[in-house]
Amino acid sequence: MKKITLIMIGLILIIFVMICPFPTILAVPGAVWRMIIGLLGCFLLALGIYKAVHKK
Repeated sequence: MKKITLIMIGLILIIFVMICPFPTILAVPGAVWRMIIGLLGCFLLALGIYKAVHKK
């Protein structure tokens, strides 16, 4: 169940980054926020797939 949750959260974050524009927050441009959240989504997606493939 944890693996599926990681995959779903990763996909939701990636879709959210593609759709929603981010304003400048704390003097950091919105594009940087999109990259950070997108990388987090990719990491969670890859981690969920890795755990699903490498079952013990």
